[in-house]
Amino acid sequence: MKTILITLLLTLSAFSVQAREKTIVWEQPTTEFCNVNGDGFFYPAFDVTRVEMKNDETIVHIAVAWRSDYPEYKFKIAKDIYLKVGDERFTVVSADGIELDKFTQTNKDGRLMMTFHFPPLPDDTKSFDLTEGDQKRSIQIKGIKPVEERWQQLLPSYWCNQQGDWKIAFLKDYAIYDCKFWSYKSCDINTKTGKAEMVITNGNDELKVSIGKNHKGSRTITIGNEKGKYKMITSRFLPDYPTKDTRTDFVDNGYKLDTVTVVGWLKDMPEDLSQLKTFDISYTNLFTDKRETVNADLDEQGRFTVKLPIVNSTEFFCDWRRCFVRTMLEPGKTYFMLYDFKEGRRYFMGDDCRLQNELFKYPNKLAAKRIEDGEDLDKYIDYVDSILKVKFAEIDQLSSEHPTLSTRYNSYKKGCMRMQLARDLAQARFITKDKQLTDKARRYAYDNFWTKIDQPYTLHHELSVFLTDYLDDATLNSQSAMETFNLIDHLNDIAANDEERALLSQWNVWKDDAQARIDAEPTVEDKERLAKEIIEANAEMIAKVDKIFSSEKTQKYAKVHTFLNKLKNGLYVLDSLKATPFIKDVWLARMAYLEIDWRRTSLLPEIMDSLRAKVTNPICLAMVEKQNDHYLAIENRDFDKLVLKSSDNLKDLSDGEALLKKILEPFKGKFVLLDIWGTWCGPCKNALSHSTEEYERLKDYDIEFLYLANNSPQESWENVIKEYNVSGPNVAHYNLPAEQQKAIERYLNVHSFPTYKLFDRNGRLLDLKVDAHNLDSLVQFLDKIK
Repeated sequence: MKTILITLLLTLSAFSVQAREKTIVWEQPTTEFCNVNGDGFFYPAFDVTRVEMKNDETIVHIAVAWRSDYPEYKFKIAKDIYLKVGDERFTVVSADGIELDKFTQTNKDGRLMMTFHFPPLPDDTKSFDLTEGDQKRSIQIKGIKPVEERWQQLLPSYWCNQQGDWKIAFLKDYAIYDCKFWSYKSCDINTKTGKAEMVITNGNDELKVSIGKNHKGSRTITIGNEKGKYKMITSRFLPDYPTKDTRTDFVDNGYKLDTVTVVGWLKDMPEDLSQLKTFDISYTNLFTDKRETVNADLDEQGRFTVKLPIVNSTEFFCDWRRCFVRTMLEPGKTYFMLYDFKEGRRYFMGDDCRLQNELFKYPNKLAAKRIEDGEDLDKYIDYVDSILKVKFAEIDQLSSEHPTLSTRYNSYKKGCMRMQLARDLAQARFITKDKQLTDKARRYAYDNFWTKIDQPYTLHHELSVFLTDYLDDATLNSQSAMETFNLIDHLNDIAANDEERALLSQWNVWKDDAQARIDAEPTVEDKERLAKEIIEANAEMIAKVDKIFSSEKTQKYAKVHTFLNKLKNGLYVLDSLKATPFIKDVWLARMAYLEIDWRRTSLLPEIMDSLRAKVTNPICLAMVEKQNDHYLAIENRDFDKLVLKSSDNLKDLSDGEALLKKILEPFKGKFVLLDIWGTWCGPCKNALSHSTEEYERLKDYDIEFLYLANNSPQESWENVIKEYNVSGPNVAHYNLPAEQQKAIERYLNVHSFPTYKLFDRNGRLLDLKVDAHNLDSLVQFLDKIK
């Protein structure tokens, strides 16, 4: 009996030792909270990939994703980081892959693997936290547990169908299904079996949901009349899809106006981010080369719905102040986007959102750096080519490692990389002396970018910049083969009658003869003397010709034919590059749109008629007509011209200081905020668009708002003032002759536009940097000196 007892004790002892020495491994454990689960590029993302619980230690493996192309993107892990089980702490013993308490960066690929060694945790540990402490910026990853534990939970839980799509979610207050939020009418969960019966409602719609037992993370779920097998999603991103999607095409509606709907939830936002009350989605308008933004209001829970105008499958930038989601959306579809700040979950729901989920998990990254000053352009091409090959190989390698990644993902990623490099190469011309590409660069851009643009053309936002710079370069390179418009060649067309025709003919012969006589003089002084004599002797004829050239008829003729010649030359360049009909339409329409936008005046009817004959795409044409009608309405709008000040009383002044003193004279006793701007200046016009807000904020400070326009045609000048309502009883506008404007700018040392200056009640320039955009700062200063 004693022998049997000893044998039994020895057996139990051996079993006990064997049990303690067995390593427990949690592969891809789940977490309930993480404050470092950013996008992995602009903000760091920490993912616990593996936990090993051994008899003598606990090992935690963490993968870090963060850009490493700038030195300021660094992080450090505190030397006293610890695990917490209940109230008990287990401080780190050592770390591999990182030196504790020292700033470090990820590797060149933007990734870093870290391994932390802690004391052993209690044998019965089912969940623990990893934290640096309770400070605001301390790393905190809480509720780390094996997936087997998470499978037991129904609220919250997220589920994908057998095809791999996120289909439904059950949360504390809502269910998410069919891209909608559903309320619980009833929710009965059997705590013993894990089964559940629910009734969910959305408006007048009601669905019964039955949920079966857990079988290793899978359950049978019946939603209404649809029954299927579903698998719980325990990872931050959807798992790789079970089968490969070999489609190669994207929705192409022929560039017709459509919409796409995005419903979403920014779940559990941190307090600092919840101060932003809108969800912003932006895209580059290919037709105007402008960034368009649509804002959706967030409710108290961070939910939103936004309907976006779209003309084809388009790349979008979603909530770039907070979420940094770059994706592609297709016309006519509805998507649900979940961005969970607490758990780090990022999912798309919808009828066909596989690509969007793949881009969530394996996002686009910047492909290259821009060319540096002084760098040889031809050598830069070799660099671009090597980057293109490396990036394509990386994408193919990723597809090889994850064989079910869709064919569309592979081609879309390559298209993004190609267009990023195309944009960078086209912009590299601005580094060269003559602002043009070399022949080698031009040929490379044509063979590798221009002829390989993905369709539809709205897929990649960088294409818009590439089109602008590449076609501008092609235009410069083709100047010798293009026609030029010279008003001298059209004297018969601008003459109003036979008398003017004879005068212009006489003047044309005379000017050539006069120029030949001046050129024959040996010295500059002699040339200037003779020119003065010739002008004085023919002053009457010159005055008559000047009157013809400055007439409304001549100005209109020149305006029309200058722009039509520009369109003709644009078509010549596009034909030489074998551009598609759609690209031709986009480019011609964009030329017209930008002409209107730059001049801030409508196009003449003859130009619009020519465009209607040349542009076949209705979206392109409608864009130009809408912009043109906008400025036609402005031109016909009445406004208070008392704000437009005459410069007649300044005609005898040329000194900048004297001119400014005279202009400021009527405003003695008031502060004067001077804005030096121009109708050609984009930032100036953007600032003027906020004038009403500026006047309202500063209404109690007795300020005169003085505007001096630089190089601004009269009609454009008046249109901008009317468009942005830059008027009022305390507003004064001057459009001085060029030399007087330059004199004032020299006196005030103006080198950029817009420039703001503030003068006190005695007309003295205050020595401070004024930014009219920063109204809070300006108000604080005015309060001090009021």
